[in-house]
Amino acid sequence: MKYTFKFTLLLLILGASACNSSKNGLKEVKTPFKGSSYESNRRFFRATASGESINLETARSKANLTANQRLASSVQTEIKNVTENYLNERKDGDQLGDYGERFQQLTREVMSTSINGMRTFDEKIYQKTDKSYLVWVAVEARKKEIYKRMKQTAKERSTLSEKEKNDISKMIDKAIEETGDNE
Repeated sequence: MKYTFKFTLLLLILGASACNSSKNGLKEVKTPFKGSSYESNRRFFRATASGESINLETARSKANLTANQRLASSVQTEIKNVTENYLNERKDGDQLGDYGERFQQLTREVMSTSINGMRTFDEKIYQKTDKSYLVWVAVEARKKEIYKRMKQTAKERSTLSEKEKNDISKMIDKAIEETGDNE
């Protein structure tokens, strides 16, 4: 009887630990900043990232750099979509030439400077058992502010014709309107 009880107990323990183990040797890792509050939406570009170092400030800098790069990538992707949508709406008779490329160049120029209005809206700092730091940051920038900056930059560019400046202004005004941001 003792043998059957011990064997049953061993099977229960093994079964319970098997339930807690991961599939195929993989273990899911929970990270902070998940959910719609941390994703881009109509009004904001958002990005999250982490950085790790034995120095807290270095970990923070790494996280901020990666988050800023991800934010800039999101902006470029959306601007490309805005440009393509605008170009597709144009009449066939319009001669647009390299207009799309010029607008993408304008986007890169605006993004290479500091993102106007970007802010860190959440940060979590962890210290690991080896005394190194893991920093997570969540950053955001108002779409309306980035579009307004692009519009201003386009107005100031001497390489754009008045027609191109006008077209860019119309396109950006439409994009601003779509954000629904009345602030």
